[in-house]
Amino acid sequence: MDELSAVWQFLSMFGDIQYWLGFAIGSLIIYIILDKKNKKRMSWFIFSLLPAILFSYQLSYVLKLWFAIPRPCTGLAYCPTDFSFPSGHAAVIFAFATIGVLNIKRKWLRASIVLLACLVSVSRIFLIYHTNIDVLAGAAIGVFCAYLIQTAYKTFPQLK
Repeated sequence: MDELSAVWQFLSMFGDIQYWLGFAIGSLIIYIILDKKNKKRMSWFIFSLLPAILFSYQLSYVLKLWFAIPRPCTGLAYCPTDFSFPSGHAAVIFAFATIGVLNIKRKWLRASIVLLACLVSVSRIFLIYHTNIDVLAGAAIGVFCAYLIQTAYKTFPQLK
């Protein structure tokens, strides 16, 4: 594997559901031990971000099974065995980016999160795991799921 492929693999990790499940478990453990003030500050993270990521992953997974479109790398030794459309990595990372943009006030941090989402999505194309359409559909799913979850989160003032 050359250096550029290693960079794309590294970036791709940030859209992997296993990464986010580990992150979620760690966050929930920290949340349990926080005082009331810090729990309030972290509530959007627990009640908006994590559900949005899980929802976007589940929706993209169901759609993969429904459409059953083979990956562009089919037949190559390193190719994942599931289907291509839509990109679950793009869905997950754009759910993260959308919730981040809706909840973080610092413009430079919001821009960094969106840039990361774009780079993760592009990594899936460069690694030949997905086509442009797969990634765009995954990104749309992530934004849609995040918006739905954020809207639901805002309707429950007791969670804020």
